[in-house]
Amino acid sequence: MPITPEEQAPGQAPGQARRRPGRPPKTQAGDTKSELVEAALRLFAQKGYTGTSIRAIAREVGLSESVLYAHFASKQDIFEAAVAKLGPQGLVAGREILGQELADRDPPGYVRALVRHVLEAWDSPSGRLFISLMVRDGLVHSAAMGDTIGRSMEETGTLFQQWIDAGWIPEDLGRPADLAWALFGPIGQARLLWLHADAPPEERRNARERALRHTELFIRAVFREPRTTPAG
Repeated sequence: MPITPEEQAPGQAPGQARRRPGRPPKTQAGDTKSELVEAALRLFAQKGYTGTSIRAIAREVGLSESVLYAHFASKQDIFEAAVAKLGPQGLVAGREILGQELADRDPPGYVRALVRHVLEAWDSPSGRLFISLMVRDGLVHSAAMGDTIGRSMEETGTLFQQWIDAGWIPEDLGRPADLAWALFGPIGQARLLWLHADAPPEERRNARERALRHTELFIRAVFREPRTTPAG
């Protein structure tokens, strides 16, 4: 039977059926939270945070409200999940993905990999939509976001402390958290200016290239070959 327009979900290809409300199959359960976060971002961008209801978020992905509540306790929880995934805490998530072995063996290589991981998330459709929403609603200037950025820099600074202790970075160069700021501050600025929802492809490509050039400049300015290995 052909799919009618009423059965088709927003953003789905013609002929693709809307998922009916209810608990999704187990094979889809792992993606449900991500789908809800992305749906919420789309609706927040269209209607604002206060203008978006839990029911609307659930319907956007074809779920019932009860299934949504099985994954998130509230709309605020969904927004916080978006911040955790696409905000400054993404630096911490990147560290967990890359692992400690590369950080110990090749700190400059680790920094390059971490920056690329962050840029990939920030230049995704959801990442660009997120930063546009934050700027439009003034949330990027909120005290909560400032605290989140500060905590992320402090936590990322623990990496730089390890590299200072291992002799990769001179001890008198600066506080570890300040070094994290020096690396990611300009990259965050590039995100605000050129990695937003309305940025054309060429502008986004130039932004990524600027961020990577800055990363190489930072590496050349900060890192030294250690006199001894951490084990020596």
